Amino acid sequence: MRVLRRKTVQTIPITLPKPKGWVPGGFRSRLVLSLSAVVLLTALLVGGLGFVRFQDTLGREARQDLDSLTNAVAQALVITPEQVQLELSRLPKLAELGSSRFRVMREGQVFLEIGGRFPAEAAGWLKSERVLAEGFVLHAALETRNQKEALQAFWRTELLALPLSLLLALIAAYLLFGYLMRPVRHLTEATHAIAQQRFPKPVPVPPGQDELSDLAESFNRMTQAVEGFLERERNFSRYTSHELRTPLATLRAQVEALEQGLLPPEESLPAIKGSLERLERLLAGLLALTRSPQTDPQPVEVGLTLRSVVQNLTPEERLRITLEGDLEAQVLGYEELLQQALGNLVSNALKFSQGPVRVEVRQDSMISIHVQDQGSGVPEEALPRLGDPFLRMQPKLKGMGLGLALVRHITALLGGTLEFRNRPGGGLEAILSLPRLEVNRA
Repeated sequence: MRVLRRKTVQTIPITLPKPKGWVPGGFRSRLVLSLSAVVLLTALLVGGLGFVRFQDTLGREARQDLDSLTNAVAQALVITPEQVQLELSRLPKLAELGSSRFRVMREGQVFLEIGGRFPAEAAGWLKSERVLAEGFVLHAALETRNQKEALQAFWRTELLALPLSLLLALIAAYLLFGYLMRPVRHLTEATHAIAQQRFPKPVPVPPGQDELSDLAESFNRMTQAVEGFLERERNFSRYTSHELRTPLATLRAQVEALEQGLLPPEESLPAIKGSLERLERLLAGLLALTRSPQTDPQPVEVGLTLRSVVQNLTPEERLRITLEGDLEAQVLGYEELLQQALGNLVSNALKFSQGPVRVEVRQDSMISIHVQDQGSGVPEEALPRLGDPFLRMQPKLKGMGLGLALVRHITALLGGTLEFRNRPGGGLEAILSLPRLEVNRA
């Protein structure tokens, strides 16, 4: 007696991370700090450039004012070889002179001062000189206190605007963080769901053709691919455990009978050989069911593929096949897989009917391949189940019930549809529809 031991399976719990608030060094804190640093640097840069531009403008205007006043004073001077005098009628009002000072000198001697005592120090004054007739020199000075006060007011305004800008930046970052991070949260939730082998709905793709939308689309394609791989793995395990029991039990019984001398070899060997052949066919079908193509799809001409299928039939079966329609139609796919699918459909039609089999290719928005036999058809309630693995409508006929399941699998890989319907005059019609190959014509 064989003792069966129960295998202990260790379950590893998966804990979903809780939503995090403000965490030092976290993504949210880094985003807010980065935005604040950008706003601060931008404000300093804009303020510095504005200060330089404002200072240059004030200095240029002060020089223009000083030149204008100097011209007015020079035109109001009456110069003789011995002295220089100011003609007040030609001079603007003293109020218009503002905070300017003027003096006329020659050889270090001051002959005339206008507007008050000429400042000796240079700080706080803008000064210039102009050579006059008879060796006289006109010295001009303009007080720059107003310009300094304007620059100080400018800096006070900038310093007041800086914290206000930072506050607005923090508020904007807080309000926009949820909206900007929504696609990332969707991806995070979907990733944790996949980690628990729960496949969520496709994550919403953010508007705009940017990195986030590309990431969401790539994630959705990856999710579909992983789900397909896992589904094929489950199918393989389920189908294998379901169908391999019988031939393995037969092999074990035959081998034990040989070991105990209950059966002669000439009686056991054919049964063992038949079980091995059945195992080989089962494994080939199961592997085809779970396999996905690894190469890029290529243009495939449907007529050539159908002719290859017909060439693999026996001479008697070839006489029963009729190919019609647009046989030059092309699809984008894999020739080997399409040949397998069409081969299974044609073989089923030949197996379940004794009359001719008609294969017609029609070209519309899709390329549809109609395989029609003249058999007895199937019950209407069983039509949706055609293509389920190991479904056998007529158990007396040879087969494993994997042919149509393989056709459905290949149809899904090629992006098409498979439909079955009973014909009004008798027989079953299988319709394999595939996307047509679009040819760009100049």
